[in-house]
Amino acid sequence: MTAASDTLRRFGPRHFSLTAVAEAAGVSRGTVHNVLGTRDNAIAAALNQLAAGFIDTMAVEVAKEVTLAEQAAAVAVLICAHRQRSQSMPRGIDRSILVLLLDHGGDEVMRRSIELWKPLVKSAQRNGEVGPTLDAARASEWIVRMLFSFELIPPIAVNLDNPRALRRYVCDHIVAGLTGADRG
Repeated sequence: MTAASDTLRRFGPRHFSLTAVAEAAGVSRGTVHNVLGTRDNAIAAALNQLAAGFIDTMAVEVAKEVTLAEQAAAVAVLICAHRQRSQSMPRGIDRSILVLLLDHGGDEVMRRSIELWKPLVKSAQRNGEVGPTLDAARASEWIVRMLFSFELIPPIAVNLDNPRALRRYVCDHIVAGLTGADRG
């Protein structure tokens, strides 16, 4: 599976092949076919593994933080660090995981991401960080859309390469966007 996921990241779905997976894994093409099935099944399995890894990585980052704003800021830093690494690679190689997932199965990665954030929003409601009448699912979707934009939209007013500035930017605006309050 690791070889399939790495191959998908490197070549994208269009140039993905069971032969390339076999070469990466150091096994025969037949072995890959026996384990993963058809090319389409292998792509689907690799996308699923990449999505699960992406969600797990976000979960690790949010677990380190206390407030919803800090949790969102930590994931924004993670996404921007990945963006930096992806942009430094030659075109078409080591494609951004998030872009790959959004291009091929965006509904699923959005659903999984929203499920990660819903309990975090509910916790923020309980501790008074956001309002008690906020719809946790809608707020979670808003947070996910905002976080994913750091991968997809170029910076204007914030230096995405500066983790401290990025954390401050997210902390200053993420909760204000859910409460309508201006934190100054």
